[in-house]
Amino acid sequence: MANIMPKVFVELDPRQPVPEILAVISAMMPYNPDHEVNILLGVADAVQKRLELITKGSEANGIPAPERKREDQ
Repeated sequence: MANIMPKVFVELDPRQPVPEILAVISAMMPYNPDHEVNILLGVADAVQKRLELITKGSEANGIPAPERKREDQ
C-alpha cells in the first residue's frame, strides 16, 4: 500500500519575520486540527522561554530589557 504523507515546504522572507512566522503557523493547523491548542501552547511556551533568555541576557550585561514592540503594525 502506498504511504502518502503531506509535506509543507516553506520559503520565508527574513525581512518580514512576524507575518512569515504567522503564515507558517496558519499553514500547519489544517494538518493537525485535533492538536491546534497543544501546538499553539507549545509555540507560546517557546516564545516565552526565548523572551526570558533575551531579558536575562540583557540584564546580565547591564542593558535594560528591550521594550515590547509590535512588529506587525
